[in-house]
Amino acid sequence: MANLTQKENAVSSKSQRFRVRPSYLNSAKHLSDNFLNLGYEYQGKILQKMTSSELWANPRQKPLFAQLEGMLEFILEQVKYIKKTFSIAHDKESVNLN
Repeated sequence: MANLTQKENAVSSKSQRFRVRPSYLNSAKHLSDNFLNLGYEYQGKILQKMTSSELWANPRQKPLFAQLEGMLEFILEQVKYIKKTFSIAHDKESVNLN
């Protein structure tokens, strides 16, 4: 059984992993990327654009709508992650998806 000092001094496995930086080939390949038309910038605006402004005027409902907004953004980011994972046309490190 480990005592308290052993638990405090234990090194996590995440800190022991090597961090891999992008290769020079990858950097050179994407040096002159100029992506246009990447889609709508939706962060923080999904519910505001979809709902009436009268709903946002009530200060008691703003925290609820902010939580819903965060949930919708999380869902969209996860969909982008799935799209990157199974797409053969995009690099896995790409952030330029619609």
